[in-house]
Amino acid sequence: MLWLILIYSVLVGFSIGLMGMGGVFLTPVLILIMDLSLSEIMGTVLLSFTATGMMGSLMYHRRGNIDWSAALLLGSFSALGSIFGASTNLALDEEILKTILGLFLAAIGVFTLLRHKFTLTLGGFNNIESAVFSVIIFSLTGLGVGFASGLLGVGGPVLLVPLLVAAGWPILLAVGVSQVVSVFASLAGAAGYLQAGSLSPLLAFWLAGGQLIGVVCGSISAHSLPENKIKILLGTALIFLGFYFTV
Repeated sequence: MLWLILIYSVLVGFSIGLMGMGGVFLTPVLILIMDLSLSEIMGTVLLSFTATGMMGSLMYHRRGNIDWSAALLLGSFSALGSIFGASTNLALDEEILKTILGLFLAAIGVFTLLRHKFTLTLGGFNNIESAVFSVIIFSLTGLGVGFASGLLGVGGPVLLVPLLVAAGWPILLAVGVSQVVSVFASLAGAAGYLQAGSLSPLLAFWLAGGQLIGVVCGSISAHSLPENKIKILLGTALIFLGFYFTV
């Protein structure tokens, strides 16, 4: 079973490195194949995302695709949001969590497929140093992304990448910043689950190992593979998973 998980983790890591969003598949699939509580799976997945976030940040930083002022501000507030998200998770019934997860996956799937039709016209969102309003928007965005990450164990980039792209950011810059933010959100959320005893360090080690291999390959391939085809594949799979968890 662990070898199967390792292979799947490599594929997930590849998607993370490529599009910044593949980590969203890890939690629902582990729910289907592992005999662990939802909270244990979500906490464990978050811990594994800490390692992949660090590797992804390094890879994208080397290519000059990280706006560090934006990344650090978003990351700091995402850590706060993730702590609250983890606490909320531990207080909710599992059936409610499954429903929330299903709706979340389906919504992200639809948005992934149609995100080219969405644009954000928030002045200054592309330049973190342009205005106080921008700082407020980034702070609230970080809180929301972190809360979803801590609550569902899906990783912050699944929300942050589409938002930044809709705001006009280049895809590679959006993915690079999201990798930094995922480190903050995942580490803070995992700490909350660890304190409650809802986390498997051994499983997190295997997940992280596979994802690290995939992230390196995905980051290298990010400049050469067709984004549209990957987007369609990711969006469709998310919608089907969302439907599964809500029925």
